[in-house]
Amino acid sequence: MNKVDIAPFEVFCGIDVGKSLNHIVALDRYDDKPLINRKVPQEEAEIRAALEEAGDFGLALVIVDQFGAFGRLVVGVAKSMDIPVAHMSPRRFRQVAETYGEDKFDEKDAFILADASRTTPRNIEFVGNRAESMAEIKVLSSRRDDIVEERTRCYNRLHDFIHQVSPPLEELFSKRKLHNDLEIRLIARYGGPAELKYHCVDGPKKVEQVFDVLDRQTVMLPGAAVIEEQIRSIASRIIELLAEEKRLNLMIDQRAKMIPEVDLLQSIPGVGSVYAALIAVEIGDIGRFRDSNHLASYAGVAPRKEESGTSVHKRRKRKGGNRRLKNALMQSSQRSVQCDPLARAYYERKRAEGKKHLQALRALARHRVTVIFAMLNEGTFYEPPVEVDENGRG
Repeated sequence: MNKVDIAPFEVFCGIDVGKSLNHIVALDRYDDKPLINRKVPQEEAEIRAALEEAGDFGLALVIVDQFGAFGRLVVGVAKSMDIPVAHMSPRRFRQVAETYGEDKFDEKDAFILADASRTTPRNIEFVGNRAESMAEIKVLSSRRDDIVEERTRCYNRLHDFIHQVSPPLEELFSKRKLHNDLEIRLIARYGGPAELKYHCVDGPKKVEQVFDVLDRQTVMLPGAAVIEEQIRSIASRIIELLAEEKRLNLMIDQRAKMIPEVDLLQSIPGVGSVYAALIAVEIGDIGRFRDSNHLASYAGVAPRKEESGTSVHKRRKRKGGNRRLKNALMQSSQRSVQCDPLARAYYERKRAEGKKHLQALRALARHRVTVIFAMLNEGTFYEPPVEVDENGRG
């Protein structure tokens, strides 16, 4: 999206988008008295008539609070009429709305969109091609999946080779899976035990630990020279893959600005911009899902029952589903366990019930799908559940 130069516009049409009704407030550049202030049904003819009326007052700019989901019709009609459309992100709108007072209702939200756009245009950006951005993110995320899979294979092969030449060294690195930047760069530069010993220099604590481990093995194992060369090569490839993943993440993040749902999803603990973009793109229009159960089934995180005669077997994980969506949900849930006490408590409760790590993580992902479904349906940010006492008071 591009920043908006409001100089040519004479009328600012703020539209609070709804599922069945939109509210439009049109303001002149210099007058707070609305030129138009009414509800408009979510129908093309009605929207077109309202925008034609706004255009009678001068060159108009339409500003919406969302241009995906319920906002697609408004945006589509405006663009078909060659009326520019701008967007205020949900996060920015929430910040701006705080300066207008506490009350929240559709008419006021529409007024804020129009008024803030004419007075502080830095808060809005032109709406570009959302569909194109979503298609590009799908391509980039597919390539990112390839990078992550190759990197995982490299890590596994690297551990195998290091173990072949120095089991104690592999044991030192195993806890962190060589994901530490210093460890990978040590291996990429020096290879295995022989080169590490030869280039022994003073270093930080991790380097000293490496040399302590190397002193525990004095014999050179068969094939060590060739293996160490492979170790160096694989570690270098991992560094390349990490750089490529970082570049792809940046490209995804840039395109995510075109998708308003991303702003909402980022408010969920553990869901950064990349995961938010992947989740939003794979879900698409939330309106195509009947309920959160339908979405969970599509994502492959809903358990299923197996029936035989009159017996109902215990629930097992559902195979299939959207693999990319499932991975984004699972990985962001894993992150949330580390950063969100509520997610951690839910995970621990499932472990206490006897579930294994992945089962507990899948249960957490399924729980979060319910939250995601509600947020995207209502266009709202994440709100932590309110704890209640035994009397039901918050």
